[in-house]
Amino acid sequence: MNQKERLNLIISTLQKEKSLNLKEIISLTKTSRDTARRDIVTLTENNLVQRTYGGVALLESFKEIDSFIERSSHKSREKFLLAKKASELIAENQLVYLDVSTTVSLIPQNIEKHKLNLIITNSIDIADQLLRYSNCQCRLLGGNLDKDKRCVVGTKPLNELEDYNFDISFLGVAGFDENGVYYAYEEDLDLKRKIRQQSKKIILLIDSTKIGESHNFHVFDFEDIDVVIVSAPLPISLLKVLEKNKVQVININGKALD
Repeated sequence: MNQKERLNLIISTLQKEKSLNLKEIISLTKTSRDTARRDIVTLTENNLVQRTYGGVALLESFKEIDSFIERSSHKSREKFLLAKKASELIAENQLVYLDVSTTVSLIPQNIEKHKLNLIITNSIDIADQLLRYSNCQCRLLGGNLDKDKRCVVGTKPLNELEDYNFDISFLGVAGFDENGVYYAYEEDLDLKRKIRQQSKKIILLIDSTKIGESHNFHVFDFEDIDVVIVSAPLPISLLKVLEKNKVQVININGKALD
């Protein structure tokens, strides 16, 4: 089966199944992992499919974020290095917010032991990591627990944020392109914007799969963010927009753009 035949087979299958993971594509096309990945890249570059966690989906299909635990299984050195760089930006005695994110959840194990910050979070996993690996005080926002996202949700945590003026807040993203910052769920909108309102500095951790991607809900414009930590080069057009808005870019694989 040549590449054209494989691509047609993948597209026709997606029209029925809506999404396929890498293992399913390998089985479908009877090719190696490397060949399947090259086919995914070809389909993506030609705007025929949407990249997802571990596979592809039709462009018209709903872009739903995998559950937190499923996404956590994809933790990589890339995310670890993003979190390590982020931890270096935390000064002693700062009031810090860590938002629910598989990348942000790696920050606690990288915080230096001598730092005794007060850290607030809505994530039960981040709270657990803070207790295990840091000497920081940890405070978990109150409210209802979401089983899949493993975080506190509802109006109560939103109201509690009123009590804090954070020196620095760290957030992940679902998408990041020239138009701004995106998240997956409608209930994210008010919480993320409230975090922005209560924070002196907003820092985003962005792995390579989020760069150049949009998502369901546009939440932040560039004027709302202060620093982005990325793990791959950004398109020149995006860099120019960030520079115009005085957003600091830290690339863990290269120089920072001030």
